[in-house]
Amino acid sequence: MTSFRPDDDTPRPVAYSSVLSIFATFTYFALVVCAFGFISLLTNTEVVARPNAGPLIGPVATASAILTVLIALLSAARRFEAAVARARDASLGDPVRVPLGRAISTGVAAFLAYLLVGSVLYAFASDHLFSGVLFAADAILNLYAVAVGLLAVLIYLAFAFVLGAGGSHPARPLWPWEK
Repeated sequence: MTSFRPDDDTPRPVAYSSVLSIFATFTYFALVVCAFGFISLLTNTEVVARPNAGPLIGPVATASAILTVLIALLSAARRFEAAVARARDASLGDPVRVPLGRAISTGVAAFLAYLLVGSVLYAFASDHLFSGVLFAADAILNLYAVAVGLLAVLIYLAFAFVLGAGGSHPARPLWPWEK
């Protein structure tokens, strides 16, 4: 994979952290779908249990949380690459930090995106503004919305750990004849 800069004609490899953030986002998507399935199975409830909700409110609200996590991970990847460049210039080595505050804020942002988009869509679907507020009040302590937030925190932390362990140039597996 290569990326092109407008001011530079030479192709450069895409940063490891950017690719890792995309893979982490797909992992987050898979975990959210799995969590929704298990919660639905164990509690015998629907993801969106409000009447007249329609089939798209849950998936679109979940997509907004996934997009929030993707943006947070891509910005974390950018910060990491900038920190690696600064550390390389200062001969400090790879900067390894576990951003717990950013992980929690990403989880809260994903939780709020899920609630906000779901309540706005439900208000449009039911033609009453107050019904969107009722949707948000109903979903705020719902296990589905809590799972969206908690999984976002866990994915962000796992992303930070893997990124810190790999550095800016992770080792690739070698074939036996390459050793």
